[in-house]
Amino acid sequence: MPPQRMTSPFVQATPAIPSRPVGQSLLQIVPSTACLHCDVCCRFPESDSFLRPFFTADEIRLAVGAGLAPERFSDVEGAQIEVVPNPSGEGYLCPAFDPATSHCRIYDRRPLDCRLYPFALMWDASHTQVLLGWDTKCPYMRDLPSAPIEQAAEGTARWIEEDATLEILARYPRLVGRFQDDVIVLRPLARVTERLQQGRLPVRMQPLTIEDRHRLESALAESPGAQELPLAAASFAFHYIWRHRLTYSWADLHGHLCLFADSPDGIFMVLPPLGTGPLAEPVAAAFRLMRERNGSSSVTRMANVPEASVAELRAAGYVVTAQEPDYLYAAADLADLVGDAYRSPRAACNRFLREHDGVFEPYDPRDRPACLSLFREWSEQKQRAGEDDWAKALLEDATGAHEAALSAYDELGLTGAVVRVQGRIRAYTMGLWLNQSVFCVLLEVADRDMVGAGPFIFREFCRQARNKGACWINTMDDSGLPSLARAKHWYRPARLLPNYTVTEPRR
Repeated sequence: MPPQRMTSPFVQATPAIPSRPVGQSLLQIVPSTACLHCDVCCRFPESDSFLRPFFTADEIRLAVGAGLAPERFSDVEGAQIEVVPNPSGEGYLCPAFDPATSHCRIYDRRPLDCRLYPFALMWDASHTQVLLGWDTKCPYMRDLPSAPIEQAAEGTARWIEEDATLEILARYPRLVGRFQDDVIVLRPLARVTERLQQGRLPVRMQPLTIEDRHRLESALAESPGAQELPLAAASFAFHYIWRHRLTYSWADLHGHLCLFADSPDGIFMVLPPLGTGPLAEPVAAAFRLMRERNGSSSVTRMANVPEASVAELRAAGYVVTAQEPDYLYAAADLADLVGDAYRSPRAACNRFLREHDGVFEPYDPRDRPACLSLFREWSEQKQRAGEDDWAKALLEDATGAHEAALSAYDELGLTGAVVRVQGRIRAYTMGLWLNQSVFCVLLEVADRDMVGAGPFIFREFCRQARNKGACWINTMDDSGLPSLARAKHWYRPARLLPNYTVTEPRR
């Protein structure tokens, strides 16, 4: 699959009619002279980009024989290639790409995913029909007249729908990518759709939109574990703000709402089936659906499973594995910070008020630009502090989540607050109610150069929640970061809420 665009556009030469054979009757529409001067292909902004090319087992064998390290493939039976850091700039490169010459080291043995480009195979938004399109990230194609594109598309479609190609796609369904709105649809591929749907669950996947909030929240309210002490993931906003990284969709399976996320490695469930009644049938259907989409990918799993569902799932034969727990605090403890256990955070709040006289105020959507500016400052402060690679990756991912939360504040039902110092926003936070007694702090940013700014906004936010009826404060998990775990333990959690991942037993 093609990479996302990273740098300047390419100025192309005169368009050419597709003529160079690539494999059987599959033609290459973009001439080599254009490719060698392009700065788009083989480059990726993220290490786990879903656009990394997928290699079948045979293609992996050929690529390794041509010199690629076998460690670049997570599964020799079929996998996306693992990219490498760009030695001369930002982002990542395919390890087969030579940036000095702009040549592919395995060009004659490159995979079908690359041979098809700039054409793309993808499902439609509802995942019911396979489409052939062309990728607008290819600069050559953007200025090419429609006639050469249609000519090449016709031949490509015929080749794709030949029996031999259909069998490859049936064996490796991940060769058909997820829907991309920047790919121009040329035509549906009826034979591919029919072949990939043979024997599969007739499930209609619905893209998750803001209009689905009530539907999801109603299903959550009926589900085990949501009534007493739910996980932070048991909320609409928790998932919706990450749509820049994952493509979410849902389906009704045996009367349960099942929420899926399409990751670079395939789809997985971000929650157990939501609703009332036994989980056996919807869980079995969900795992079958994931296997059909993912093939042998290890991504097939059910995440954010509460303790209330564990016994039933284990009894059904599934493998249940503990993950990082959520941190749960008594709201009164965090609101008052009384006693020796809270001496340090209490002192930090007092110092902040003494030195900066900060003012705690409700968030207003007009505060968004100032909050985003503070987020950038905060990110730079954390980078200078020497975060490890995992922390840096999480920080990069968080940018889109903060932008989404600040922008869709009202639609997501979020509660927010800011702290101003001499009129400037120096901290902001947002959260949501998981039920009538549990409030979740979803995100928090504070100027790291102002000692106590973080503890102060956290305490005031918890006070506000306590005054509105919260008995418990959920601050999510620690993402496996020791520094974040230390900060969360600083406030003496009352409980660590168990959080589990469920997989199928090895066959």
